[in-house]
Amino acid sequence: MIIKYDDIILRAIEFEDLDLLREMINDPYIENMTGGGGLPVSKYQHEEWYKKIILNNDNQVRLIIDTEAFGAIGLVMLTDIDHKNGTAQFHSKIATKNNLRGKGYGTKATMALIKYAFEQMNLNCIYSVIIEHNEVSQHVKEKCGFKREAILRDRIYKNGKYNNLIVWSILKSEFFQKFHNS
Repeated sequence: MIIKYDDIILRAIEFEDLDLLREMINDPYIENMTGGGGLPVSKYQHEEWYKKIILNNDNQVRLIIDTEAFGAIGLVMLTDIDHKNGTAQFHSKIATKNNLRGKGYGTKATMALIKYAFEQMNLNCIYSVIIEHNEVSQHVKEKCGFKREAILRDRIYKNGKYNNLIVWSILKSEFFQKFHNS
């Protein structure tokens, strides 16, 4: 599956992408901005993870964010896909190398995957759970039409303290009303 949007492509994860993905998992900045566990991941562990996701992808979509200028720069995902109720959780990560964060790639990748989820997968609600101090991700969700729904208090322990999580969501009808079937 390939999804084109402006100057990015969302494509399947290939074995060659594992170094980038492991780099992002082990990046202290990215780990601090996400709900991850924080333990280092070895090359072997990461290859085993890859084998599992290739075999078990019924309720998830994981795609590489690829650019002409820089190649693979990150990852977008839909997880916990519930086809009966039309819901899924959205996640994204942009690598810190090449200083590409804040250049609009995350917004484009979000828009591309959300549009695909609503048009091709017939989902009705996409939600995202973001650690409170990750203001960049919250800004991206707002630009893409998500609405702030709730605060989950003291849910993630990072750097010696508990942090709130902010729940954001967007409905199919809201997306198409805001972006006029773009």
